Amino acid sequence: MIHSTGTPPVSEELFAFAVRLAARAGRMCAEAFHGERPSSERKPDGTEVTAVDLAVEEFVRKELAAAFPADAVLGEEAGPRAGTSGRRWVVDPVNGTRQFGDRMPAFSTDLAFEDEHGPAIGVVNLPMSRQLVAAGRGLGCWLLLGTDPDPLEALRSGRGRLRADGRTELTGARTQAHNIAGWPESLLTALHRRVWLVPTGGGALDVLAGRADALVIAGPALGYEDLAPLPVIVAEGGGRITDLTGAPVLEGDGSVLVTNGHLHDAFLDVVAEAVQKGSTRAVLVDAHPGWAAQGAALSAELQAALAPEARRVEHIGSTSVPGMAAKPVFDLQVSVADLAAASDAFDAPLAARGFVRSRHETDHVPAGRDDGQDRWVKRLWTRRGGPGPDVNLHVRCAGSPNERLALLFRDWFRAHPEAVPAYARFKRELAHRTADSGSYAEVKDPVVDLVAEVAEGWAKETGWRP
Repeated sequence: MIHSTGTPPVSEELFAFAVRLAARAGRMCAEAFHGERPSSERKPDGTEVTAVDLAVEEFVRKELAAAFPADAVLGEEAGPRAGTSGRRWVVDPVNGTRQFGDRMPAFSTDLAFEDEHGPAIGVVNLPMSRQLVAAGRGLGCWLLLGTDPDPLEALRSGRGRLRADGRTELTGARTQAHNIAGWPESLLTALHRRVWLVPTGGGALDVLAGRADALVIAGPALGYEDLAPLPVIVAEGGGRITDLTGAPVLEGDGSVLVTNGHLHDAFLDVVAEAVQKGSTRAVLVDAHPGWAAQGAALSAELQAALAPEARRVEHIGSTSVPGMAAKPVFDLQVSVADLAAASDAFDAPLAARGFVRSRHETDHVPAGRDDGQDRWVKRLWTRRGGPGPDVNLHVRCAGSPNERLALLFRDWFRAHPEAVPAYARFKRELAHRTADSGSYAEVKDPVVDLVAEVAEGWAKETGWRP
């Protein structure tokens, strides 16, 4: 039998394995929750981790290695493990570590499975309320109760199946708002005027069960492990999920919109209007292991499209540095011989790829430099909302100081990974305290100048060249 998306359903046995494994992991969390309060540490990205997170993920990884040794694994705590099967498991042992540490029973144990067709299984286990939400592609979405649920019995009996339904009118829609303290004011105001904002309860579960009409997650971006179970859960439950721009949630900006399906486009319209009216706040996300490959692919694509004027295209900026938190926008640099000639030649091929030319044509000149602003000129194109990822494309003259500095900044951080966590923490704190991207850049520039000064000394010592 073929699923409505044209892909085959996942096997019932694999679905049952995932549910039972997540249930066992949840029982470990519940037992630890009632025990001695665990100590926590800060990871390099600034988030918390406890011994429980590590122990539960280690348990899940061992079970997966025993049952499916060829499958890849991506874990919140231990990172990726390569596989050869083309399939991957994604593990978040304690989604809500802070709540767990504060003895708030609002955490979950999450498990997802992806095959060659995409998301195939999603499990979100809420062990303190003894509720487990699970979905398999082509098998439906299920609410299973108790500490040791039987997924195959649910499939046979049909008990506990979730299917979103509900209102079609946006005004007054009951909307769960997650992490509302981090929302841009324009988004909060726009939704407050149209819908009934309430605190987060069961999240996507409540939408699929009809207890809420929508779930909105904005502010600090969620990581891939937080998001991985949701696409198949929401799709099989008859709802709809994207990020707040309408992009697929696993490819988006780390925000989330879950609705009963009927209201989705109306929500996206309100969000788009709010973003247009309000200032855009700098939002940073955790480093993603796929950024390097994406940056290389984008560089190769644009090198071919912009030849022969483009001497080289390189991935620069924070997304080019392993482990660096960044805005989810790729910075690329095109080096050219003649800026004016290249600008005219680039307009058409870039417009065909969704790029818009910016009026911004100069770079910040670092403090203490005695060369004039005329040496720090560039051309800038930006792409937002596709096709493909968001990009800032900086076109600079080969041999110019701003072309050189962009490459030096990247290469110095790559050569000094011990400096990455501190700089990432600074950026996160700055993004939290500044109201918009403009203010963020103004405060960040002097710090970048200090890094550049240190990097120049390193370049002299090592003989680095761009």
